[in-house]
Amino acid sequence: MSDDEENGAAAAPPAGKSKALPILLVINTLLLTGVLIFVMKRPAAQAHVAGAEGKAAAEGHGEGKDEKSAGEHGASEEGGGPGPSIRFDNFTVQLKSLDVDRYAHLGLEIEVADEATKARVERKVAPVRDLILSYLSDRTPDELRGSDGLKQLKEAMIKNLEELIPGHRIRAVYITDFIIQ
Repeated sequence: MSDDEENGAAAAPPAGKSKALPILLVINTLLLTGVLIFVMKRPAAQAHVAGAEGKAAAEGHGEGKDEKSAGEHGASEEGGGPGPSIRFDNFTVQLKSLDVDRYAHLGLEIEVADEATKARVERKVAPVRDLILSYLSDRTPDELRGSDGLKQLKEAMIKNLEELIPGHRIRAVYITDFIIQ
């Protein structure tokens, strides 16, 4: 029996080693989590620092900057960040269709270059809504389908809005809601 007891004792791990594997797994998991958090936060911090350096460089060297090139795209002094925007209530329009009545339900938000332009657009809400409704009522459902149709809609809206409010920069038109029935 002493041989069996010796084999059984040799096969069983010592009491101290049985806790080592779970402890190593926990430590490894904590280290990997720490590295992951460090790596995930680092690009955001670098982007913030790069943005601040870019802003400082633009302010420091703004005298040599071509004003027309900055104004063409509506870039502000803030490095081209999003400008003020005006949200319009949803539009429901009967589309141009020969066979059946088709309707478009559309929500828009217009991004402008600065607060002065925003105030001017807000004073012209009725003409802007009229412009959008008139444009949409002359479109067929096929003209508004797909990403190409929405892209053309946005480009036409920007062009028409710039004609309605000359000299002011409309940066973008965002479609926030869109359904054709």
